Amino acid sequence: MRYDKLISFAAIAALSFSLGACGGAGYGSNGGSTTDPGTTSQLGPNDVDIVNTSFSPSVRTVSAGSTVTWHWDDCSNNGYGSTCVTHNVTFDDGSGVASSSQSSGTFSRTFATAGTFKYHCTIHGAAMSGTIVVQ
Repeated sequence: MRYDKLISFAAIAALSFSLGACGGAGYGSNGGSTTDPGTTSQLGPNDVDIVNTSFSPSVRTVSAGSTVTWHWDDCSNNGYGSTCVTHNVTFDDGSGVASSSQSSGTFSRTFATAGTFKYHCTIHGAAMSGTIVVQ
């Protein structure tokens, strides 16, 4: 009997370890590739990362006709799971173009003409702002 209990304990311990290694909820919940919260993902030439309550890079230069994609990556692990901060992207050009307020996912905008397009997060104000320069 004691041998059976030892095997049961070993099986439960192995299962617990395997499940713990899978990570917590919130990692990669945007449907894209999984990245460790609090680290900057690999950005493409037309991407902006939302991390540490800022847009990174804060100024992105692209060619006319390009689509820029913002990636929410502002999560931290508090020891009990992942907590993600809600942000949005709202343009100052009067176009009314804005993302929803969200804590994960992406938002894209295509820039057809040259110009300078400033934007900010309405939740965090002018301290969290960026610029797209279209050439």
